[in-house]
This record gives sequence, C-alpha cells and structure tokens, in this order.
Amino acid sequence: MADLKVTKTGVNSKMIQIGSKKLMLASLVLILTIAIGGGAYWWRDKQAKDDRAKNDNEIVQLRQKVANLEKQLIDSKAKLATEKPVVTNTALNQAMIDNVKAVFATGNTQPLEGYMTAKVTVIIAASEGLGERTAAQATADITSYVGGATDAWNFSLPTATINAYKSGDYGQYFPDGALVGKSNNMVISFTFNDVGKISTVFMTNSAQLL
Repeated sequence: MADLKVTKTGVNSKMIQIGSKKLMLASLVLILTIAIGGGAYWWRDKQAKDDRAKNDNEIVQLRQKVANLEKQLIDSKAKLATEKPVVTNTALNQAMIDNVKAVFATGNTQPLEGYMTAKVTVIIAASEGLGERTAAQATADITSYVGGATDAWNFSLPTATINAYKSGDYGQYFPDGALVGKSNNMVISFTFNDVGKISTVFMTNSAQLL
C-alpha cells in the first residue's frame, strides 16, 4: 500500500513537472510571439517613417525643381522681352516701305490692305475717329481721306519736322519707326508692329493741328 502511495506521489510530481514545463513553454512561446509581433510592428513603423521621410524629401526636391523651372521660364520671358527688336524705319523691310510709298505715288491705295494687321487703329486729327477698323475698312478710310491730295507725297520729311510732330498733341502717333508722309497740308503716319505690319494709321488734313 505504501508502495502504491509512493508511486502515485511520483507520478503526480512528474505530472506537475510536465505541466510546469508546458506552462513555461507556453509562456515562452507567448513571449516570443509578443516579441516577434512587437518587433514586426516596430520594423513596419520604422519603415513607414523612413518611407515618409524619403517621400517628404523627394517632394521638397520636386518642389524646388518646379520653382527653379518657373524661375527659368520667367527669366527667359524677361530676356526675350528685353531682346525684342525695336522697330525703326531702318529695321522695317525696305520692300514694305517702298510698297507703301508706291501706293501713294500711283494713287492706288488698294494694296495697303495686304500690308496691314487684321485689325487697324485709324485716328483722324480733331475727330479722334475712327478707332479699330478691319484692314479693308482702314484702306477705304485712307482712300477717302487723302484722295484730295494734289502734290506728290513726301515720305522723306526732315528730322526737325518729324520731331515737331512728336512733341505736339498727337506725338503718340509719331513713334520711332513710324513712316510719315506729307502732301499739300495733309499728313499721314503709319505705325508698324513687330513683324512689319501696319497697325495704326494717323491722318490729318491740316499740319497746323500737329
């Protein structure tokens, strides 16, 4: 009987030891699982932070590149604006000047339409008309207004005369590069755009108004 009790006690002791080992093993597994999970979470969090930092840095670099490109574009536009050639009589196509002069020499103003921009500003002294006109209308306006001139048109007026017109009330219609002609007491001034097309026409039947 005593031997049986000893045996049972030994078995119980072994079972307790086995249970303790299983508990320790389970605890160890749990600890390792938590550690691995925590480590994985830490790694993912660190990786996410690193990725965000990398993305933020790339965004900053891209914004800087965009800013630099915008500045280059602004600088290029400013450079083009400053390098834009100023239209002068000598810069105009000589054939264009000769053609305009020929129109008045022959009295056939119709070809003027082909030398104009699509929209032309026509100004008549003392009336401030006519404003914006089509090329065809502007040509007709010129034909009607200067048709009464009897003397040959002079498009080689003295510098002093041109300067006097520039300093008068209508000086804005005699800019550098304008082609100015006179016949009898009539004066006409053609202003050209940057590609050599007539953009403004000023006329007066009395040079004294200038």
